[in-house]
Amino acid sequence: MLSLVLAPAAPVVGAAVGQVAIKMAALQATLDRLAAKYPPRPLVVPPPAPIDPAAVAARHMLARAHSAMFDARAAKYALRNDYRPQAGRFAQLRAVITRYQQARAAYATAAAAFHASSAGAALQAARAKYLRF
Repeated sequence: MLSLVLAPAAPVVGAAVGQVAIKMAALQATLDRLAAKYPPRPLVVPPPAPIDPAAVAARHMLARAHSAMFDARAAKYALRNDYRPQAGRFAQLRAVITRYQQARAAYATAAAAFHASSAGAALQAARAKYLRF
Protein backbone atom coordinates (compact mmCIF):
# COMPACT_ATOMS: atom_id res chain seq x y z
CA MET A 1 0.00 0.00 0.00
CA LEU A 2 1.43 3.38 -1.01
CA SER A 3 1.53 6.27 1.37
CA LEU A 4 -0.11 9.51 0.38
CA VAL A 5 3.14 11.34 0.95
CA LEU A 6 5.08 9.06 -1.38
CA ALA A 7 2.39 8.64 -3.99
CA PRO A 8 2.98 10.65 -7.19
CA ALA A 9 0.81 13.69 -7.70
CA ALA A 10 -2.07 13.35 -10.10
CA PRO A 11 -1.25 14.89 -13.48
CA VAL A 12 -2.79 18.30 -14.05
CA VAL A 13 -5.01 18.30 -17.13
CA GLY A 14 -7.46 20.53 -18.91
CA ALA A 15 -8.91 23.57 -17.15
CA ALA A 16 -6.84 22.89 -14.04
CA VAL A 17 -3.71 23.85 -16.00
CA GLY A 18 -5.10 27.34 -16.55
CA GLN A 19 -6.05 27.75 -12.89
CA VAL A 20 -2.61 26.66 -11.73
CA ALA A 21 -0.97 29.10 -14.16
CA ILE A 22 -3.19 31.96 -12.93
CA LYS A 23 -2.39 31.16 -9.28
CA MET A 24 1.33 30.96 -10.04
CA ALA A 25 1.24 34.30 -11.87
CA ALA A 26 -0.62 35.92 -8.95
CA LEU A 27 1.86 34.48 -6.49
CA GLN A 28 4.80 35.70 -8.56
CA ALA A 29 3.25 39.19 -8.78
CA THR A 30 2.86 39.26 -5.00
CA LEU A 31 6.44 38.16 -4.52
CA ASP A 32 7.66 40.83 -6.95
CA ARG A 33 5.69 43.54 -5.09
CA LEU A 34 7.15 42.41 -1.76
CA ALA A 35 10.67 42.28 -3.19
CA ALA A 36 10.30 45.85 -4.46
CA LYS A 37 8.90 47.01 -1.12
CA TYR A 38 11.53 45.24 0.99
CA PRO A 39 14.80 45.05 -0.95
CA PRO A 40 17.38 42.65 0.43
CA ARG A 41 19.80 44.26 2.83
CA PRO A 42 23.47 43.97 1.99
CA LEU A 43 25.40 41.86 4.45
CA VAL A 44 27.96 43.94 6.28
CA VAL A 45 30.74 41.59 7.29
CA PRO A 46 33.69 43.18 9.02
CA PRO A 47 37.06 42.15 7.66
CA PRO A 48 38.86 39.57 9.79
CA ALA A 49 41.28 40.94 12.30
CA PRO A 50 44.91 40.45 11.35
CA ILE A 51 46.65 37.63 13.17
CA ASP A 52 49.64 38.72 15.18
CA PRO A 53 52.32 35.99 15.04
CA ALA A 54 53.80 37.17 18.33
CA ALA A 55 50.43 36.80 20.07
CA VAL A 56 50.01 33.31 18.61
CA ALA A 57 53.47 32.34 19.80
CA ALA A 58 52.74 33.72 23.29
CA ARG A 59 49.45 31.81 23.40
CA HIS A 60 51.16 28.56 22.37
CA MET A 61 53.92 29.06 24.90
CA LEU A 62 51.32 29.64 27.62
CA ALA A 63 49.40 26.51 26.65
CA ARG A 64 52.53 24.36 26.67
CA ALA A 65 53.65 25.73 30.04
CA HIS A 66 50.16 25.17 31.45
CA SER A 67 50.18 21.56 30.27
CA ALA A 68 53.68 20.95 31.66
CA MET A 69 52.69 22.46 35.01
CA PHE A 70 49.63 20.23 35.29
CA ASP A 71 51.68 17.15 34.36
CA ALA A 72 54.25 18.00 37.04
CA ARG A 73 51.52 18.60 39.60
CA ALA A 74 49.89 15.27 38.76
CA ALA A 75 53.25 13.52 39.17
CA LYS A 76 53.70 15.19 42.55
CA TYR A 77 50.22 14.19 43.71
CA ALA A 78 50.76 10.64 42.47
CA LEU A 79 53.61 10.28 44.96
CA ARG A 80 51.58 11.71 47.82
CA ASN A 81 50.46 8.36 49.28
CA ASP A 82 53.38 6.28 48.09
CA TYR A 83 55.18 4.90 51.14
CA ARG A 84 57.32 2.19 49.56
CA PRO A 85 60.57 1.42 51.36
CA GLN A 86 62.71 2.45 48.44
CA ALA A 87 66.29 3.66 48.58
CA GLY A 88 65.82 6.66 46.29
CA ARG A 89 62.31 7.65 47.36
CA PHE A 90 63.24 11.02 48.84
CA ALA A 91 65.46 11.83 45.89
CA GLN A 92 62.50 11.01 43.64
CA LEU A 93 60.20 13.25 45.71
CA ARG A 94 62.76 16.06 45.64
CA ALA A 95 63.09 15.74 41.84
CA VAL A 96 59.32 15.82 41.34
CA ILE A 97 58.90 18.84 43.61
CA THR A 98 61.75 20.64 41.84
CA ARG A 99 60.20 19.86 38.47
CA TYR A 100 56.87 21.24 39.66
CA GLN A 101 58.49 24.44 40.94
CA GLN A 102 60.29 24.91 37.64
CA ALA A 103 57.07 24.32 35.73
CA ARG A 104 55.27 26.91 37.87
CA ALA A 105 58.03 29.43 37.21
CA ALA A 106 57.88 28.71 33.47
CA TYR A 107 54.10 29.13 33.55
CA ALA A 108 54.39 32.46 35.37
CA THR A 109 56.88 33.67 32.74
CA ALA A 110 54.62 32.50 29.90
CA ALA A 111 51.59 34.16 31.51
CA ALA A 112 53.48 37.44 31.85
CA ALA A 113 54.53 37.25 28.18
CA PHE A 114 50.97 36.48 27.11
CA HIS A 115 49.48 39.37 29.08
CA ALA A 116 52.09 41.70 27.61
CA SER A 117 51.09 40.69 24.06
CA SER A 118 48.22 42.13 22.01
CA ALA A 119 46.10 39.01 22.73
CA GLY A 120 46.51 39.60 26.47
CA ALA A 121 45.50 43.25 26.07
CA ALA A 122 42.42 42.17 24.10
CA LEU A 123 41.58 39.66 26.84
CA GLN A 124 41.85 42.34 29.52
CA ALA A 125 39.66 44.68 27.47
CA ALA A 126 37.04 41.94 27.07
CA ARG A 127 37.15 41.18 30.79
CA ALA A 128 36.67 44.86 31.63
CA LYS A 129 33.31 44.83 29.82
CA TYR A 130 31.76 42.38 32.27
CA LEU A 131 31.40 42.53 36.02
CA ARG A 132 33.21 39.94 38.03
CA PHE A 133 31.36 37.83 40.53
